[in-house]
Amino acid sequence: MKSLKFAAALMTLGLALFMASTAAAQLKSPDDVKTGLRLLMQVSNDFKRQINAKNFSRVPREFKEYTESAEAVRTAVKDEPAAFKAKVETRLKAAIAAYQNVSDMSSTTPDADKLMAEHAKAVTAMNALFDLFPAELRPDPNAPAGLRGAPKN
Repeated sequence: MKSLKFAAALMTLGLALFMASTAAAQLKSPDDVKTGLRLLMQVSNDFKRQINAKNFSRVPREFKEYTESAEAVRTAVKDEPAAFKAKVETRLKAAIAAYQNVSDMSSTTPDADKLMAEHAKAVTAMNALFDLFPAELRPDPNAPAGLRGAPKN
């Protein structure tokens, strides 16, 4: 009896995951989503470059660009089902808050190591957002800057 309940629970979970992935795979504006996610990745990488170069005064500007990129993601999912938009918004807000923390620290903590540690946390939050979308829409973090999100041949 326990194995039957376990199998039923496992099947229900699998079906729920399949339905969620199917809904995400049928986005109304996949190209806009792909562009928005690529912009977030590019700005995140710009954060990292500014920190590594110890250009701490430029980090708040990168944060402004990150929030603008976040708006592109919001616009891209505006016509999606409310439950999906709510998940996106929750994770987007978490990522924005994490990058805000990096930005705030850049003016009070001119320590590249500490800022990079905070940036790593922000990247984790951003990746949680990316996980809501199909893999083919997520930017490739290893692609050269000009090719992120470009189709693979």
